[in-house]
Amino acid sequence: MLENFKPEVAIILRSDETIKKFKLKRVSINTSFGPVHRCYIGKIYDIPVLIIYGRFNGEKVPSNQINFQQTIEAVKNVGVNKLIGTFVVGGIHPNMPQGSVYVLGDLVGVGNYNINWNQNESFHNAEMYNPFCSTLTKQLCDASRKMDFPVKENAIYVSFYGYPRIETKAELNFYNKMGWDIVGQTCDPEATCARLNQICYAGVAVQIDDPSGRAEYINKLEDNKKANAYVEDIKHCRERTTKIILQFLKDYKKYDCNVCSKMSRKNKNFREFPDEFYE
Repeated sequence: MLENFKPEVAIILRSDETIKKFKLKRVSINTSFGPVHRCYIGKIYDIPVLIIYGRFNGEKVPSNQINFQQTIEAVKNVGVNKLIGTFVVGGIHPNMPQGSVYVLGDLVGVGNYNINWNQNESFHNAEMYNPFCSTLTKQLCDASRKMDFPVKENAIYVSFYGYPRIETKAELNFYNKMGWDIVGQTCDPEATCARLNQICYAGVAVQIDDPSGRAEYINKLEDNKKANAYVEDIKHCRERTTKIILQFLKDYKKYDCNVCSKMSRKNKNFREFPDEFYE
């Protein structure tokens, strides 16, 4: 099936309704890390797409055990050079409530990354001065302006990667003072892996909690009152990012990127030491 189907855009998206509505077909994509079985292909509003259902193979694990490279390789192996990540994130600003939506504009990494580099390939660092493709992001922003809910553009995502916990009050206060918008654990290294493979990458996120809501939840527990954790509304929040993605695909304009596809710092002439020292 994949031999006769060339997706234009890949999207990491957990939306059962979208898969069913557009009758997308599940396929497996082989990678050097093993097959990725959570892939769906088909057309949405006449745009051939690859949907990758989340970032976990099987059971949920801490973010430092997610194989981001495998997902990016699956995208690359079917010839897609445009990828959108959708995210459920934590809120930083106390006045931004649960359900707030963001189109990503920049990111800050504060965690410990772990990438398994193929020693048979030339090593290079990803150029991340502008981590998101400007053209792909612009089309996401255009779609977000048609929503019946507000969407903040050019949001800064702080990637709190690798720890099996969510943020402390002190950390959120610090992030807020720095002017950052949202916090999560998956935008990077995913964005870095995409850039290493010269893939156009953009992101849209929905906020699942906020500092005030987390404090209220804990206070109720301390007072021995019934408390509903914010995660119960995660499905409703995801519907907002899905709505933006569907509008993006409805309005999608095909383009050739003059930046992301050419952004590489490979050093093919690197030597451990001068050739004459081998003699």
